[in-house]
Amino acid sequence: MTSNLPELLRDSLNAQLSIYKQIHELQSDLLKDLDSKNELNKIMQLLEKKSSFLDSVKAENVRCAPLVSEWVERKAEMQNSELFAGIEQIISEIEKLVLELRAQDEVMIQRFDQHSQSKNRIDAFRALR
Repeated sequence: MTSNLPELLRDSLNAQLSIYKQIHELQSDLLKDLDSKNELNKIMQLLEKKSSFLDSVKAENVRCAPLVSEWVERKAEMQNSELFAGIEQIISEIEKLVLELRAQDEVMIQRFDQHSQSKNRIDAFRALR
């Protein structure tokens, strides 16, 4: 049993939230670039950067998986703690950002469809998702 579980989990979730925020900002930039019809190289660089961020999130998820399992088991006994509320808020923020990212993904796919060479762009985007 991890004695400082809430703090460790909070730190891990904050790290993930930070990465998701960076992805969200990057995707906003990408959507602007698609609107301005910037060259494919810049768009591909942004997609590669997004892929790197997603790899970081996956690594953090793997690292904190044991903490999450323990949290699920001990959650009921911690519901009255201040850290519990903070952790639940971070989880809600992450869930909200993930939904926004998915919506942005769909918009990007639609915009790729509207551009010439869209088949190659869509394939590249899906490969990096």
